[in-house]
Amino acid sequence: MFVVGNYLMISTKKNYLISIKSIFFLILLMSCSSSERDNKTLLLNDVESYQSGLSLLEKSDYKKAVDEFNNLSLNYPFSPLAKKSDIMTAYSLYENNEIKKAISKLENYIEMNPKDEFSEYAHYLLAMCYYIQVSNQGRDPSLSKKALNSFKLILTKYPNSKYAKDSRIKIEYIQNVLAVNELNIGKFYLKKNAPASSIKRFKSILQNYQNTSVIPETLYRLTEALLMIGLKKEAVKSDAILRYNFPNNEWTNLSNSLLKNTSLSNRKEGLTNSIKNYLITIFD
Repeated sequence: MFVVGNYLMISTKKNYLISIKSIFFLILLMSCSSSERDNKTLLLNDVESYQSGLSLLEKSDYKKAVDEFNNLSLNYPFSPLAKKSDIMTAYSLYENNEIKKAISKLENYIEMNPKDEFSEYAHYLLAMCYYIQVSNQGRDPSLSKKALNSFKLILTKYPNSKYAKDSRIKIEYIQNVLAVNELNIGKFYLKKNAPASSIKRFKSILQNYQNTSVIPETLYRLTEALLMIGLKKEAVKSDAILRYNFPNNEWTNLSNSLLKNTSLSNRKEGLTNSIKNYLITIFD
C-alpha cells in the first residue's frame, strides 16, 4: 500500500511539473506574441504621431505641433522619426515665434548630431532664427553678427548646399545692415564734434564691409572728419578714392565742395597715390 501511495505521489508531482512547464511555455508564447503586437503598435503610433504633427503645422497650430513632435521624441526615442521630429519641433517653435526655445533646440541638436542628415538644415534654421531678429534701427548688432557668422558657417561647411545661395544673399543684406549701423554711429560722433571717434567707425566700415552700399557716404564722411582734425593730406586721399571709384555719385559731388579750396593738382596727386590700394592708403 505504501509503494502504491508513493508511486501515486511521484506520478502526481510529475504531472504537476509538466503542468507548470506547460503554463510557463504558454505564458512565454503569449508574451512573445504580445511583444510583437506592441512593436507593431509602437511603429504605428510614432508614424501617426508624426503625421498628426504635420497636420497641425498645416493648420498653423504651432503650439500643438510642438507638443506632438516633442511627445514623439520622448515616447519613441529609438524611432527612425525621432530625429526628424526634433527638427520639426524646432521649426514649429520658429513658426510660433518662440525663437529662444528654437535656438536652444537647434544648438542642442547640432551638438548631439554634428554630421547627421538633418544637420545641414539645422544650421540653416539656426541662422534664420538670428536673421529674423536683425534690425537696421540702431539696435544691438550682436544678433546681426550671430546671423552673419551662422550663414558664413553654412558656406564653409556646406558650400554646395541648397541653402548656400540664400545664405549668400542674406550675408550681403546683413553686412549692409551692420555697415549702416556703424555709419550712423560715426555720424553721431561727428555731430557731437568727436571726429576721432567717428574716424574709427568709418575705418571699420571700409575694412570690414567694402561691398556695401554705404561706402560712398562713408568716404565722404571720412573726408569730412579728417578735415575737422586738420589732416588735409589724408582727406585728399579719401576724396581721391571716392572720385575714382564712384565718379558720378552724389557723395562725390558733395565731397568736391568740401575740398573746394584745395588745388586740383594736389587732388590729382592724391588720386595717383590712392588707386594702387583701394582703401588702406587712407591710413598710411
